[in-house]
Amino acid sequence: MSGQENDTGQGRVPTTVMAGFGVGSLGTGIFSSVPSVLLLYFMTDTLGIAAGLAAWAMFIPKFWDVITDPLMGVISDRTHTRWGRRRPYMFVGAILMSVTFVFLFNVPEFETTRSTFLYVTVVFALSATAFTIFAVPYIAMPAEMSTDSHERTKIMTWRMVFMTLGILLGSGGAPLIVAQAGGGREGYATMSWVVGLFCASAMLLTVFGTRRARFTTRTDHPFSLREQFGAAAANTPFVALLIALILQLTAVGIITAAAPFYAEHILQAGDQTELYVTLLLVSFIGAAIVSMPMWAHLCGRFGKLRAYYVAILGFTAFCLTTSVAGRGYPLPLVCVQVGLIGICYGGTQVIPYSMLTDTLQLDAQRSGHRREGIFTGVWTAGDKLGVAMGGFVMATLLGVVGYLESAGEAVSQPESAVFGIRMAFSVVPAATMFASMVALRFYRVDESELIASSNVSPN
Repeated sequence: MSGQENDTGQGRVPTTVMAGFGVGSLGTGIFSSVPSVLLLYFMTDTLGIAAGLAAWAMFIPKFWDVITDPLMGVISDRTHTRWGRRRPYMFVGAILMSVTFVFLFNVPEFETTRSTFLYVTVVFALSATAFTIFAVPYIAMPAEMSTDSHERTKIMTWRMVFMTLGILLGSGGAPLIVAQAGGGREGYATMSWVVGLFCASAMLLTVFGTRRARFTTRTDHPFSLREQFGAAAANTPFVALLIALILQLTAVGIITAAAPFYAEHILQAGDQTELYVTLLLVSFIGAAIVSMPMWAHLCGRFGKLRAYYVAILGFTAFCLTTSVAGRGYPLPLVCVQVGLIGICYGGTQVIPYSMLTDTLQLDAQRSGHRREGIFTGVWTAGDKLGVAMGGFVMATLLGVVGYLESAGEAVSQPESAVFGIRMAFSVVPAATMFASMVALRFYRVDESELIASSNVSPN
């Protein structure tokens, strides 16, 4: 690796560098999506872990990220090497994350389900920590690569397209790999090796693909952790955007965690459950990818916040339509409904990350310091908390409605469990997504002011 940090962040960012930055999200998208879709289902229907216990295996590791992500942000902000302050951590994180991911789905045969639960929880926490080492410095990079608001939108669009493609590959491809490998423990183990190696490759491409990127100079002010948390809390637009993001990712996390259960027990997929899951999630994520350029255009034409509201309302409305599905309901129609949700999901992915870079530029203009690391540390913690809450809500709901776990054998579920699964795929995420609009009422950023000052390079 080569290249040092410099104070040329106001120059144009080459398309090759944007693409080199974005490709890392192929790996992060796959990594974040596979546990979201399969881990809960793996625990309840293969490992025999009760839904209520599985909820904590999903939540504890991600709650740990709430602590480690901001710390990683502070560490990367204070780092100075000839490779830059972000890329060394990204290199280490990419390797560790892939290794721990393999162990997550290669679960030994323990005598008790409690031991199995502890294994999954600990390994998932280690994997999440490795992901933090890569993701926090990675997400901090765009705010340093350019001080122009519209150019940062382009950089983030590259990232979000790759990330959504990664989510598509992870959500749609991983279930098929499990099925093709024979299902059960062996199927999940095979899938983990394929996914782990692919994620490592994509993330390492970004480490080397950004070696020519231009970066603003690191701050020399020795901010304490308390001061930096205070800076994040004092940035009202950032806080509003973060709360909205957590609610939205909770909604999406509920849907993705519910997808295998929805396919098996609502659509009655039977032996084709993995295929149904793939079709549903490919429709969802594929539509999001196709729609992303449209949302970037709408942001430029009508403003980011207005476009954001449209995406949220559309997601809420279309999500409610999936509550009517059942036995004999046409699968193509369900895929269309899920695809419409996906179009709006694309907006809730592109727009907030673009708005995030504006809040970081706002902080730089007000403070005169570059401290993107702490903001993105808090941001990625919120990101992971939202995803964790989605799985936690889904698992808790399964426990409340009486879902019966199994170790691979067929189990007849009570009507209460089937009804709960139906609500988890429609009404619950719709209500959660709609609630995010309340937080956005406190988002106030003058985009024209940021554009006018884009040639100002903070110290």
